[in-house]
Amino acid sequence: MSNTTLRGPLPDPWLEAVNVTVPMSVANDLDKMQGVIKDVMTQLGCPTCHSGRDLRITIARDFVVDPQGQVLQAVAAPVTR
Repeated sequence: MSNTTLRGPLPDPWLEAVNVTVPMSVANDLDKMQGVIKDVMTQLGCPTCHSGRDLRITIARDFVVDPQGQVLQAVAAPVTR
């Protein structure tokens, strides 16, 4: 069998879980969480609903220490240019 022959159905991207990690300050605010879900769904190409998507929301549990010794949650920050 050649490498170009499919061995089953192609995976459905809608069935793949989408992982979202949020800081506690966002997780405890319903309005912010609704905004997060809307932003995630917009980036996935469906800003008006989330039916059929497996969104897995986790509260950030990882921490980093900056050079001054301050402990911070390790949540990605937007890149500014």
